Amino acid sequence: MDIRFSTYNDFLTEYQTYKLDKCSNCEGVRELIDDDVTVVIENRTLHFPELLVLCCNKCGDKCLPEYSKQIIDGAYKSMIEQEQFVGEFVSKSYKKKFEYCKETDYKYDHKDYYNIPGLCYDEEHSTEGFLTPVYFDRKALIYFISVPDFEVDIFSETYGHIGKKDPEGVYIYDWDVPFGFNSNGKLVFWLGDLNYMDTQSQAILKGFNVDSDHLIVDSEFFQAQMNCTFSKPIIEKQILMNKDSFISNIKKKYNIDLAHLDEECSEHAKNIKRPLVFTEQSVSGVINAFDKVLVEGFNVGRLRELYEALYSENERDAQYGKWQSIRLIKEILLKFCNGIGNTIDVEKLISPLYILHDYRIYFDHLLSMDKQESTKAHIVETLGVQNFSEQEAIYLEEIDRLNKLFQYLVLLSK
Repeated sequence: MDIRFSTYNDFLTEYQTYKLDKCSNCEGVRELIDDDVTVVIENRTLHFPELLVLCCNKCGDKCLPEYSKQIIDGAYKSMIEQEQFVGEFVSKSYKKKFEYCKETDYKYDHKDYYNIPGLCYDEEHSTEGFLTPVYFDRKALIYFISVPDFEVDIFSETYGHIGKKDPEGVYIYDWDVPFGFNSNGKLVFWLGDLNYMDTQSQAILKGFNVDSDHLIVDSEFFQAQMNCTFSKPIIEKQILMNKDSFISNIKKKYNIDLAHLDEECSEHAKNIKRPLVFTEQSVSGVINAFDKVLVEGFNVGRLRELYEALYSENERDAQYGKWQSIRLIKEILLKFCNGIGNTIDVEKLISPLYILHDYRIYFDHLLSMDKQESTKAHIVETLGVQNFSEQEAIYLEEIDRLNKLFQYLVLLSK
């Protein structure tokens, strides 16, 4: 980044202009990045091989954040004192520590607090540094999920909370703090929130503490915490909500209730959460619960009633009385798509329900080696991934297709 100011007063004007987290050119999000920066003020050239700047993730426009401008101002005044006209300024290893979690001594970059828009203008907390982002490997949450003393809820794509249950039962939680995931998948807490945790929990997180990559603005966590922007529920929850909306639409339009074992479905839905790591073991619980809710959670008899309502006697297949939920949903979809032309590939649209069922059988049933290999090959081929070991790619593609399927069901059943 090269930036030139004809006079020092021009620089001061820029210095006194506060940059927000939204780009003034395109309304994109400005994230903090390291950059090679050359600044010319009047006839003096200052070079910073590594300086934090704000960069729009949409149009790429760059600007100087608050603390970096302070660094430039100090360097310029130093050059005047030393009568220098060209200078190179390398970042020092100094790391300021705030009055939070001092015993645990987390790694974090104090410059984030001063440079990321809005963080240092914190009127809620009297002690400086509360809103300093601290970064961790997301695997840190696995311990807290597996121990009954804690509750972890990831309620949107990049936003959640973790709480330690009150052993006395007087309050819901002994402590409860929010967290987020940045665009690099790192787990992020506010330093001040970490201070609320007990020392044992702090120590567990310490083992997963990683260096700051400065990214946080483009996350639901930051936008909700700093800009009061409501976050969307995770795709998994959106699928469940769309299933309910589809059932509601059918009941209103045809007076047919497709729901089946609502209470049992609600219990299984509690197990549907986004995995933190993607292994066969970690995704099996979600797949199992989804299969129960999305396949077995429909009343097959009522689906047949809907099929009969949509198809005349002459149109009905002779075997429809033997069909189960997936095939019935497929035929219902085909009827819904009448008049739309060939714009919707119903075979592909319904495929995630078949894959979901196969996936669950693979996880839960004792299969011969040949059957295991053929089931894995079918899943890989249908979802278009390289091999079955790519569990993250398989899971994300399956969830994305399920989401699209139930969006269509809601839309077409209105």
